[in-house]
Parts: sequence; structure tokens; C-alpha cells
Amino acid sequence: MDVNTINPTAVLQLVAVRLSAKADATLVDDKDGVNGKLNLTSDGRKYYISVFRDPSNPFGAERTRVIAQTTDSEDNPVWKAGNPALIQQFVGKVIPGDIVTKSVVPYTVDGREVMSYTSVVLKGETITSVFKGQGHQLMTSDGVIAGEAAFEESDFESDTVDPAGTENPADVFATE
Repeated sequence: MDVNTINPTAVLQLVAVRLSAKADATLVDDKDGVNGKLNLTSDGRKYYISVFRDPSNPFGAERTRVIAQTTDSEDNPVWKAGNPALIQQFVGKVIPGDIVTKSVVPYTVDGREVMSYTSVVLKGETITSVFKGQGHQLMTSDGVIAGEAAFEESDFESDTVDPAGTENPADVFATE
């Protein structure tokens, strides 16, 4: 099995589709949104939050993943993947994906150093690209940064999460 992809038989249950709980999150009207609303990034792209859990463990932690629009060749926001009207139809269903925890370049949370990160990785995505899109670079077991040279260029392509143009991708696209 490729160490940069999830187990092909891994599945997650999509528990909910919701909006950001942050008090300062911008909301916009959208007929396909959650109760007619979606969140808005600082660069004008819409987003929402998907909540996942391991369907085989009812006591397992739920994990979130921000799903945002990307931009087309003319910089217009578009849903290339994750259109909320479609995704809401999958709430309660099992989909291919996994919750992945990896060692990353250390970062600070509330004054303490953290050396690992957990994220939802969906079928067709690479672990490296998902973590990179959320502002985290993977570390190997011997402490060496797992750089882009270790993977194919195609490993860094993903339509599901695209933090480009956000003020701070780690804040907007982090697991809540």
C-alpha cells in the first residue's frame, strides 16, 4: 500500500454538514447551503464544514473538514468538488475516507508545541496534499521533513480543499 494514500477499504460516516461555529465567520445566502446559508472566505469563496466519524466505533471522536470552493481559470469561485447540494444528500451514509494522524513540523496551539496533526482524508486524495493544504508539512520517523521531492507532483493536486487566497489557510481549513 502507498504510504501517501489511505487504505482503499477505509470508510467514514458523514454525520453532518454544518456552518462554522466561529462568532466572526461571515455568512451568505445560498439556496444550496445549510439551511439556505454558507460561510464565506475573505477572498469571496463559499465554504461549509463536513463532520465525519468512524462508522464502526460509536464512541470514536468526530472530525471535521472544511470544504471550500476553488477558482476557475478566470478566478471565479466554483465547486469543483463538494457541492453542498449534493453532499447534504450523503449525510448518514458511509463514504470512502479515513481519519489520519501524522507527525508534522511542530506548531504552537495555545502556547504549547504540537508535533502531530489529524485530518480527514477522502478517497482519491493524498495524505501529503491534504496536510499541506491545511498548513502542515509531514515529518518522517527520523525527524526529517517529508518534502515534495519524496512524492509525485500529482500528489499535490486536490479539488476538495483549496486554501489558496485565504488569509491563513491553517485557520480556515483546520479541523475544528
